[in-house]
Amino acid sequence: MSSRPAAKSGRDIVAYFAGHLANLVNGNDALDDAEDIVVVQPFRLFERVRRLLVTNRRYSDGLVGVWAYPPPDGVEEAADFYFDAVLDRPIAARRGEPTSADNLAALVASRAAGPRPAAANGAPRSTWKALVGGATQLRRFKQRSELFELSNRILKCLDAANRPYAETLRLGLCPKEWLVGDAAVGVNTLKSANAFLKALKSEMRGETGRRPTGVELEAAFLAAPVPGCRDAPEFASGLLGSAILTRLAGQDQTFLVSFDAIEATQGADPPEAVDEPLMSAEEAAPFLEGAVEAGAIEPPERDLLAAIMGGSSLAEALGANLFLRRRLKNDFGGDLAAYVEDLSARTARFAARAGARP
Repeated sequence: MSSRPAAKSGRDIVAYFAGHLANLVNGNDALDDAEDIVVVQPFRLFERVRRLLVTNRRYSDGLVGVWAYPPPDGVEEAADFYFDAVLDRPIAARRGEPTSADNLAALVASRAAGPRPAAANGAPRSTWKALVGGATQLRRFKQRSELFELSNRILKCLDAANRPYAETLRLGLCPKEWLVGDAAVGVNTLKSANAFLKALKSEMRGETGRRPTGVELEAAFLAAPVPGCRDAPEFASGLLGSAILTRLAGQDQTFLVSFDAIEATQGADPPEAVDEPLMSAEEAAPFLEGAVEAGAIEPPERDLLAAIMGGSSLAEALGANLFLRRRLKNDFGGDLAAYVEDLSARTARFAARAGARP
């Protein structure tokens, strides 16, 4: 089984695409610099975006994922699905705050030249609708800083909408098989499956093209359990687990793209990403107490996790708790992400040993 060379910086793929979208919306591919107004023509813009996804190898492989298993019928079909599943995917809000799509739409609306359409009815916007759902004529983003702001707001939308799609590609699987229909897999399950896959590759010492041993499966599942599965054999025998292991073993006769390259296309978890929690606050409460009693976590850490699962932001949950702030500073050098990852891992290991999932 062969492997295609990884991109120099996988994260740049999404940023490049956001920049391309900004230039297309701004008419930079068709208008002279002296022209001040761009006319928004949704169908024409769609064709240009689709052509970009199909013909640019960087996007067709690294963003759309035509190498996924099972492969789509062709790059055109894959591009069409990416458009529907990512660019036109509604971005919902939490706690009534504006989403990245709302912020993008507001920026586009501020450039309106002429009549503006009526305000949206409150339905969640997608990246695409934020770009083409407003005025039909816009004052162009002439200054470099203005165009950068447009690109940056598009990028924030992609970070939000691209997450489930990219998590599926990280597993080596085809988003079209796992993101649509009643059996669609949630983003938290996909993220957990990727954590499991990463742990499994570590246990296998990077050897692909074979099935993992039972010992390797158990060790990986203990380090990174997947919600809804009691143990490694249950996950491995399920639809998602079986597909992942088949891909890993190379029985699909296709190549694996670098896990690190696809992982690098992820931005920070967007606050507006909507998905069910891995465990509800009520469900988690007894296990958090048990983790404290077992010495896996400290009481202030239990309160931190409970607050996060209850919907509080990290800043709110940390508050003025001196214990947490001292531990963050002394043990993790102020690296909040590393501390939360360590805390989550300790709690997950305890939950797995305690049989947290029926």
